[in-house]
Amino acid sequence: MYHVPVMLAECLEGLNIRPDGVYVDVTFGGGGHSRAILEKLGDDGHLYGFDQDADAKVNAEKITNSSFTFVEANFRHLQKFLRLYGADQVDGILADLGVSSHQFDTAERGFSTRFDANLDMRMNQMTSLTAAKILNDYPEEKLHKLFVMYGEVKEKI
Repeated sequence: MYHVPVMLAECLEGLNIRPDGVYVDVTFGGGGHSRAILEKLGDDGHLYGFDQDADAKVNAEKITNSSFTFVEANFRHLQKFLRLYGADQVDGILADLGVSSHQFDTAERGFSTRFDANLDMRMNQMTSLTAAKILNDYPEEKLHKLFVMYGEVKEKI
């Protein structure tokens, strides 16, 4: 299995899905959450699944439900794409943020210390900037700023 969705029942309960509602899964990934949402939607409902990962696109192509639209983009473009598809309002948004078990289990993705692989860590493998490039090429001051902003570093090393 690509990825087991976490807290699936709780997510569905929180979304309180209406059969005619419009929903967005901003982190489609393996599609586990999306498939469960689609099971609760009627013919008048719709689900938009966002993801920038090529593996997610392959998973999305397996869904033939006409109530589903896959958007191959980062969810930061949510408003633009929903407007493009004519979805002015949505009834719920699901975001399963973080790295998936599939990404940790795929050596070439470079997220895991279990494998001897390049340090990649890109969510969108079409971009050129890898974690290895950042660590090898950024000056110390810029790295420190990143670690303070996004990590747990509180003072200069």
